[in-house]
Amino acid sequence: MKNRQNVICGLIILFNFYAISVDSQAPFKRGVNLTGWFQSNTAGQIQFTRFTKQDIINIKSLGCDVIRLPVNLHSMTSGSPSYILDALYLSFQDSVVTWCEQLHIYLIIDNHSFDPNEDTSPDIGDILTKVWSQMAAHYKDRSDFILYEILNEPHGITTASWGIIQNQVINAIRVKDTRHTIVVGGSDYNTYTELKNLPVYSDTNLLYTFHFYDPFIFTHQGATWVSPSMETLSGVPFPYDAARMPSCPVSLKGTWIESGLNSYSNDGTVGSVKQLIDNAISFRKSRNVNIFCGEFGVYMENSINDDRTYWYNVVRQYLEENDIPWTSWDYKNGFGLFKKGSDELFDHDLNVPLLQSLGLNVPLQTPFTIKPDTIGFSVYSDFIDRNINDGSYSDGLINFYSTDFPNNDNYCLSWSGFSQYNAIVFDFNPDKDFSKLESEGYAIDFMVRGNSPVIKSACFLMKHNHQDIDH
Repeated sequence: MKNRQNVICGLIILFNFYAISVDSQAPFKRGVNLTGWFQSNTAGQIQFTRFTKQDIINIKSLGCDVIRLPVNLHSMTSGSPSYILDALYLSFQDSVVTWCEQLHIYLIIDNHSFDPNEDTSPDIGDILTKVWSQMAAHYKDRSDFILYEILNEPHGITTASWGIIQNQVINAIRVKDTRHTIVVGGSDYNTYTELKNLPVYSDTNLLYTFHFYDPFIFTHQGATWVSPSMETLSGVPFPYDAARMPSCPVSLKGTWIESGLNSYSNDGTVGSVKQLIDNAISFRKSRNVNIFCGEFGVYMENSINDDRTYWYNVVRQYLEENDIPWTSWDYKNGFGLFKKGSDELFDHDLNVPLLQSLGLNVPLQTPFTIKPDTIGFSVYSDFIDRNINDGSYSDGLINFYSTDFPNNDNYCLSWSGFSQYNAIVFDFNPDKDFSKLESEGYAIDFMVRGNSPVIKSACFLMKHNHQDIDH
């Protein structure tokens, strides 16, 4: 997923129209990235009920005091040339901001308009200044629990060039908002080694971020999105153990991954991990700024859980020993805090050894048993209902908040431009047992309007008595 990041924080106090800068420490210590929520292609595709205030309460109960919220920010706009922020998106995010303020947990609004396969454009400053000027104007009067992160993991651009663009965005934000902390970082995927190449910014209310995923062949074994794919690599231990080292898969022979395996006896050690983090610590000392590890983690797909939790413990402890706040990547999904292959239910599926390695509180965990539903329920009513995930696959446009002819309430689901064999999918999580409802004659009820005579019906799939039912 990522590389590495850093953080510094300060305050700008306006008094009698004079700006006085005062250095401050980062106000938080530890937290998580809350991914897969605002990372959609349009505001209309955000599944807002995927997380609720209760999830933030749960996260705080673990001992977290900060959430980093990745947002596909550039997709939440009208696009070129104005890049006006979508009102629906802002209304959703305002709710999250309010929940965090009420719960006294910090929220980093992370511009995650990020494609690892596309270089950061040297013209991106035009977009960034427009979106962040609006964001700053929107939140300038909100509490200090809100922070702005300009751009996640710029890459394919030198830090010297990126640093100039970043300064332009800082200045654009400060025209609207002189109060809130801005999170900044270097290029090369926010690596710790690029921090030293950033310009010296005059603004002192900044938090310098880095990401940490070393050794990469350990943290990303099984990852399909890297080049070349590491899907066939598994069982790499941490720390290095010659007796447990896997051989290089045939598909990865002659690649940098084979070289990484050959040098793993040096790279896959606790000492090496600490030495790499020392780059960020040295930057902090040289600039007298504060740093923040915005992402670190191990992909669970092909890693051994004991090795994974050991790595987290090593990294987390070293960060904390050096007063570096952190947000792990991530809460759920492949790098998350839950057991592999589970329903990711807070009361039942947390990865207890991983929580312990992160120094987090461990809530009581109980076995989960599916019980037959006894009453009907709604699948969609303005929002996809709780505990239902959007599993749709479509080459067309899905809008879950259309105002075109809603039958009830404020919104309806609109689907256009799709091809045959596309589908809108409601995925129950956890699965449901509809046997009792079926025996009592309950039925699926959807109202569908179409604008073509060839649109005849919808098809529903049942799997092991788990199906979509509406009252």
